[in-house]
Formats: sequence, structure tokens, C-alpha cells
Amino acid sequence: MALVLPQIFGYGFKGQFPGADGIKAEIFFNPNHLWFLIHLLLFVGIVGIIRLISSATATIFRPDIFKASWAMFKRFFVGVIYLPVPLAIIIILFFVLIPTGGELIANIAGTSIYFFLGYGLFSNMSLFNRMKSYWVYYVIFALLAFAAYLWLISELDAYDPKNEEDAALWGVVLLLKATCAILFSYGFIGLSEAKFGSDKHTWRWLSDSAYWIYLVHLPIVTMITFAMFSFSIPVEIKFILSIVTTSVIGVVTYKYLVRGTMVGLLLNGKGS
Repeated sequence: MALVLPQIFGYGFKGQFPGADGIKAEIFFNPNHLWFLIHLLLFVGIVGIIRLISSATATIFRPDIFKASWAMFKRFFVGVIYLPVPLAIIIILFFVLIPTGGELIANIAGTSIYFFLGYGLFSNMSLFNRMKSYWVYYVIFALLAFAAYLWLISELDAYDPKNEEDAALWGVVLLLKATCAILFSYGFIGLSEAKFGSDKHTWRWLSDSAYWIYLVHLPIVTMITFAMFSFSIPVEIKFILSIVTTSVIGVVTYKYLVRGTMVGLLLNGKGS
């Protein structure tokens, strides 16, 4: 992707693919489009270090005292964070997003909240089951918050977020953004588990393909979007066409080029 994206963006900006000599060399090795994967690898390393430290601490100190202290901390953390009504995590995410104005690429603390929320979710079956039972309510309230977010964004075109008088309004925007992110996450996790959580081969196959589609979707969707610049059709139609075409290309390439190869084994393991 590092080799393809500079060409695609050159096409998007100038209407033609630039030659290799027209692109700065460092752009070919720019990993910014994989920011989420980079963050994920960092978090995996952090979790590994934490587990190593906890294991070493348990052998140095009395195991029963250490386990009791850890269990007490875990119950407190789970009781505050993993609530059916996720007010605490929304508030935490809101304050974490403030320094970067809601953007996650330069905010590793923000993405860490999503990571550790997911990391601990499957050990909290009571919340997991509530998500499955009440996913409709999470999605409804998320849509309401999203509608309010879109309306407020449209009203704030003339406002300056650096202006102290407008800071409160932009604070509401960030709060709505955090609310949408968490509620949509709860709702879609619950929906997926309630409706698509079976062991049917089709759903398993599609879930396996998601890793590949995540890796290749960016250059595909970017190229399709740039190619439709000259089309005189509504932007909503372009959006739908982009999603459908990218999905088809991702699924087809996974089936015929990835599934039975070493890449498929690396992405999905031996069970794929």
C-alpha cells in the first residue's frame, strides 16, 4: 500500500498518475495510513508488559495478597467502566479527546480506551449479554446523538473553536462525538452477537475476510472515490457505490487470492 497510495493520491490531485520521479521518496515509506494497526501493536505490547509485571510481582510478594488486591482493583474498575449505561467511559473519552479536537490519529490515549474496552469486554459476560439483549436501544440513542451532532456541526460553520466564546459549543460537539462512538460500539457489538453470532460457515467466512478487507480497503476506496469525481450524480449515490464496489473487490480478492495462501493463514490461523 505504501507503493500504491502515492500514485492514487497523485491521480486524485492532478487527474493523472505521476511518475515515480514526481513523488518524494519518503512518501513511499510513510506508514500513517496504518495508524490504527500501529496503535494496536503498541497496545498488545503494553498488555504483554503488564502481564509480565503482574506475574513477576505475584512471585515476589505473597500470591494470595497480590491476587486479592488485584481482584479488588479489577472489581472497582469493571464496576465503573463496564456499565450498561456507559456514562463513565463516555466522560473519560470526552476529556481524552479534547487535546486533539476529537481526532484519534495523534491521540493514542483515545484509541487506548477503545482497545481496553474491547479487551476487557469478553470477561464481563453480564454486560456482554445486556448488549445482546438491548442493542436496539443503544443504536436508537446513538442515532439520536448522531443527528444532534450533525445538526450542531452544520450550525457551527461560522464559529471558531479557538475562540473562548465558542469553546462551550465545541465541547458539546466533542461530547456528542464520544457518545456516538461508545453507543454505536455497544449497539453494533450487541447486534452482531445477537443476529450474526452463530457458527454458520457463511458468517465465519465473512468475519475471516474482514482482516484482509481492512488491510486493502484504503487504496481501493480512495481510487474509486477519485475516479467518480467527474460523475454528475448525487454524493449519496457515490458513497453507496464506493462501499459496494470496495466490498466486492475485497471479498473476491480474499476468496481467490488470500484464503488458501500463507497470507490467509497469517491473518486467520489454521482454522481458516
